[in-house]
Amino acid sequence: MAVAVVFFFVALSAALFFGRALDQQLQGPRLRSAWDGLTAEARCTGVRTEEIQDPEGVPMTQSHHTLEFRTAGGRTVSFEERQARLDVKRGEFVTVYYSEDAPDSATARTPSFVPRHIRVLVPAVGGVIALVTAVVLAGVL
Repeated sequence: MAVAVVFFFVALSAALFFGRALDQQLQGPRLRSAWDGLTAEARCTGVRTEEIQDPEGVPMTQSHHTLEFRTAGGRTVSFEERQARLDVKRGEFVTVYYSEDAPDSATARTPSFVPRHIRVLVPAVGGVIALVTAVVLAGVL
C-alpha cells in the first residue's frame, strides 16, 4: 500500500511538471495573453522563406510572414509570425490577436483548445493514470 501511495505522488508530481514544461514550450502564456486581449487586422508586408530538413532529412520550404498592424492606441507594430501556418500573400490582411500590455507578442494563430488548456489537460490525464495505476498496485501488492 505504501508503495502505491509513493508511486501516486511521484507520478502526479511528474505529470504536473511535464504539463508546465509543455505549456512553456508551446508558448502557452504568451498565446493565452494574446487571445484574451484585443484583435486587429494586420497586413502582410513580406514573406521570407527558408529551406529546412525534416527529421528524416527530406528538404522542405518554410514560410515566415511579416505582419504589420495598428493597435487600439494608434501604435504601429510589425512582427514575424513563425508559429502559424498562414496562407496569405504580400498585401493581404489577416486577423491578429495581441495583448494591450505587450502588442509585440501578437500572434496570427487562431485560438484553439489544446494550447489554451494544455497546462491543465496533461496533469489531469497524468493524475488519472497515476491514480488507476496506484489502485492496481495497491491491489496487487
